[in-house]
Amino acid sequence: MSNVKNMMCTTLTRSIPAIAFFGRMAFAFVFIISAINDYADHFGDGGPLEKTVGPAVNVMTKYGSKVLTFYTGMQVVAFDVRLLEFSLITAKGTAALWFIFGQTIPAYFLLATQILSTVIPFPTNLTDFTQNLTLVGALLYYIGLKHSIDNLEEGEKNKEKEIEDDKKPSTSKAKAKPN
Repeated sequence: MSNVKNMMCTTLTRSIPAIAFFGRMAFAFVFIISAINDYADHFGDGGPLEKTVGPAVNVMTKYGSKVLTFYTGMQVVAFDVRLLEFSLITAKGTAALWFIFGQTIPAYFLLATQILSTVIPFPTNLTDFTQNLTLVGALLYYIGLKHSIDNLEEGEKNKEKEIEDDKKPSTSKAKAKPN
């Protein structure tokens, strides 16, 4: 029985990195498909960001340009919301590919893009909102888990270093107490 238990523990220990890699690939695949879907929606009729934020940005740049030109003589450069939306889509796709390698920085990028794509164009469909909120929660869970694992590994390294330091003979010239 003990041999079977040891064999199972050894097998699981060796396969955990592969399982984690494929899990990250599956999770990144969700964001890649989402980026492809956003890209398809973007060039149809402008995408959700263009529909919700575009008119407000156009009005602000029109009147802001007049005010700024009147007071300072400078002109405001025309701002296209489609460029912002395309950069968010690109950031989401790139961070999803980068996420596969198991770092926390792409998780932060994915979190930022997911929050922006959830909050800015306020969803009219409750299903889309709950799916985006679920992905935000999963990313926060991953970031917290990765942080706790890193702290655990750091603590183990510190303990190992302390044990090694305790085993080494002391080279300090401490004076013995006189009797």
